[in-house]
Amino acid sequence: MPEHEESPLRHSLDAIDALRRRTQLLGWVIVVVALTAYGRLAWIQRTHDVERILNASVLALTTLIAWVSFAVILIMMKMTRRILRAVELAVRDSPR
Repeated sequence: MPEHEESPLRHSLDAIDALRRRTQLLGWVIVVVALTAYGRLAWIQRTHDVERILNASVLALTTLIAWVSFAVILIMMKMTRRILRAVELAVRDSPR
């Protein structure tokens, strides 16, 4: 196979890399929002306004769930990348 041809596996690896970069950017934005939401919750707790505390708590928990989802997505993307690399190496090293 000529080197200039792009294999479907290489295309998949490149797509995973692009998705990983976008996901990491969004994930770090979620981390900042989550930390800000917990800081806001700590500030609002001093007011003793139950409705505002409840709203801030829901926001903080929602961003925490998004943060954990970000971590799970990163792990899944890393595993997918490793599997695709292993398949590519197996195909490249196999006798034809």
